[in-house]
Amino acid sequence: TDMRTVARKVAVDMGFISPLICIPTAYIIKGFLIGNTFVQSLANYVDDVVNKGLVFKNWSIFVPVQCITFSIIPEHFRVSFVAFILFFLMIILSS
Repeated sequence: TDMRTVARKVAVDMGFISPLICIPTAYIIKGFLIGNTFVQSLANYVDDVVNKGLVFKNWSIFVPVQCITFSIIPEHFRVSFVAFILFFLMIILSS
């Protein structure tokens, strides 16, 4: 894949999909599991974005990962590759 296409894919993923769909959804699901309301869950997300730099931390990991994913990894291995990265990220975050 050419670099212009990779840059567009990464920009859409990191600028729209992750901060506006994926991460808030994870916060809402986690909130429901621990007994928070929808509004409390979104408030926790906004607080982490504003006060803890959540989106920038996400970018620091996933911009390089997605650049590799969209440029080098064959399409049929992309989900497995990202899952592999997330597996080790969860190990790091939980220790």
